[in-house]
Amino acid sequence: AEAAREAREAREAGEAGEIGVCNATAAVLRELLKACRVRPAVNQVERHPLLPQWELLDYCAAEGVAVQAHTPLGAPGGMGKAHRSRLLDHPTVARVASEAAMAPAQVLLGWSLRHGVAVAPKCSSAPHAADCLAAARRASDLTPAHMRALDEMSGQGRPLRVVNPSFMRCIPESRQAHHF
Repeated sequence: AEAAREAREAREAGEAGEIGVCNATAAVLRELLKACRVRPAVNQVERHPLLPQWELLDYCAAEGVAVQAHTPLGAPGGMGKAHRSRLLDHPTVARVASEAAMAPAQVLLGWSLRHGVAVAPKCSSAPHAADCLAAARRASDLTPAHMRALDEMSGQGRPLRVVNPSFMRCIPESRQAHHF
């Protein structure tokens, strides 16, 4: 509550533009929207084909809250190649990348963009940043068949959550996606 009050005051004083939230579930966002005077403009959440968060995406759309994907490539910085390979080297992503003549990272970023979700990938170098920007230009190269295949990845096993914020540890395992 204190953070929300301070964010609202910063906005009212002209010190901040829009207010956003991070990792809010639909249930948390529902309660927040009932209580807040200034609605969040964006909800930044972990989102990728192995954790698509369809219900949350629908809820945010209905409430006019934009969604931005953090960890859209499925691994936060520093987790290493073992976790990275679960998504970037996934057979479906590799097949779509080959068919669309795109890098796997471009496929994953394009998938989010085609769903109307902004992305916040980590860009550690100028070439990496250029690849990320190319994904925005190439998102339309993903065909409806490619999008369906990527959409269906979440049904092929347990969801993959690679970021586990400390506050989520209080959410029962049955209500959250699998995490590392």
